[in-house]
Amino acid sequence: MHVRTPNVFERILLIVGILILLVGYGLIWKVMRTNPTLTWESLIAIFLWLILFALVVVTAVAENTKEELRQVIENQFDEMKIMEKKK
Repeated sequence: MHVRTPNVFERILLIVGILILLVGYGLIWKVMRTNPTLTWESLIAIFLWLILFALVVVTAVAENTKEELRQVIENQFDEMKIMEKKK
Protein backbone atom coordinates (compact mmCIF):
# COMPACT_ATOMS: atom_id res chain seq x y z
CA MET A 1 0.00 0.00 0.00
CA HIS A 2 1.24 3.44 -0.94
CA VAL A 3 1.50 6.01 1.86
CA ARG A 4 0.85 9.47 0.50
CA THR A 5 2.85 12.41 1.82
CA PRO A 6 1.45 15.96 1.79
CA ASN A 7 2.50 18.06 -1.17
CA VAL A 8 3.72 21.67 -0.99
CA PHE A 9 0.24 23.13 -1.54
CA GLU A 10 -1.18 21.12 1.36
CA ARG A 11 1.64 22.20 3.66
CA ILE A 12 1.13 25.87 2.75
CA LEU A 13 -2.61 25.44 3.20
CA LEU A 14 -2.04 23.97 6.67
CA ILE A 15 0.12 26.93 7.69
CA VAL A 16 -2.37 29.45 6.30
CA GLY A 17 -5.27 27.66 8.00
CA ILE A 18 -3.53 27.68 11.37
CA LEU A 19 -2.66 31.37 10.96
CA ILE A 20 -6.25 32.23 10.03
CA LEU A 21 -7.50 30.30 13.04
CA LEU A 22 -5.11 31.87 15.54
CA VAL A 23 -5.07 35.44 14.25
CA GLY A 24 -8.84 35.56 13.72
CA TYR A 25 -9.56 34.11 17.15
CA GLY A 26 -7.09 36.51 18.76
CA LEU A 27 -8.54 39.56 17.05
CA ILE A 28 -12.13 38.62 17.82
CA TRP A 29 -11.20 37.83 21.44
CA LYS A 30 -9.46 41.23 21.74
CA VAL A 31 -12.46 43.10 20.34
CA MET A 32 -14.94 41.18 22.51
CA ARG A 33 -12.82 41.79 25.62
CA THR A 34 -12.70 45.55 25.06
CA ASN A 35 -16.40 45.80 24.12
CA PRO A 36 -18.40 42.85 25.54
CA THR A 37 -21.67 43.83 23.85
CA LEU A 38 -22.47 41.79 20.76
CA THR A 39 -23.08 44.17 17.87
CA TRP A 40 -24.00 43.41 14.28
CA GLU A 41 -20.47 44.26 13.19
CA SER A 42 -18.90 41.82 15.62
CA LEU A 43 -21.42 39.13 14.71
CA ILE A 44 -20.66 39.63 11.01
CA ALA A 45 -16.92 39.49 11.72
CA ILE A 46 -17.30 36.21 13.61
CA PHE A 47 -19.32 34.60 10.82
CA LEU A 48 -16.94 35.83 8.12
CA TRP A 49 -14.01 34.40 10.09
CA LEU A 50 -15.80 31.06 10.38
CA ILE A 51 -16.63 31.07 6.66
CA LEU A 52 -12.98 31.80 5.81
CA PHE A 53 -11.83 28.95 8.03
CA ALA A 54 -14.43 26.60 6.51
CA LEU A 55 -13.19 27.59 3.04
CA VAL A 56 -9.66 26.53 3.98
CA VAL A 57 -10.96 23.20 5.30
CA VAL A 58 -13.00 22.55 2.14
CA THR A 59 -9.98 23.41 -0.02
CA ALA A 60 -7.83 20.95 1.93
CA VAL A 61 -10.45 18.21 1.54
CA ALA A 62 -10.70 18.88 -2.20
CA GLU A 63 -6.92 18.72 -2.61
CA ASN A 64 -6.76 15.47 -0.66
CA THR A 65 -9.54 13.97 -2.79
CA LYS A 66 -7.75 15.04 -5.96
CA GLU A 67 -4.53 13.36 -4.86
CA GLU A 68 -6.33 10.16 -3.87
CA LEU A 69 -8.16 10.02 -7.20
CA ARG A 70 -4.86 10.48 -9.02
CA GLN A 71 -3.49 7.46 -7.15
CA VAL A 72 -6.59 5.37 -7.97
CA ILE A 73 -6.32 6.30 -11.66
CA GLU A 74 -2.65 5.33 -11.72
CA ASN A 75 -3.47 1.97 -10.12
CA GLN A 76 -6.22 1.30 -12.65
CA PHE A 77 -3.90 2.26 -15.50
CA ASP A 78 -1.28 -0.20 -14.23
CA GLU A 79 -3.94 -2.93 -14.00
CA MET A 80 -5.03 -2.25 -17.57
CA LYS A 81 -1.41 -2.58 -18.73
CA ILE A 82 -1.15 -5.97 -16.98
CA MET A 83 -4.42 -7.13 -18.53
CA GLU A 84 -3.26 -6.14 -22.03
CA LYS A 85 0.01 -8.06 -21.58
CA LYS A 86 -1.92 -11.22 -20.64
CA LYS A 87 -3.93 -11.18 -23.89
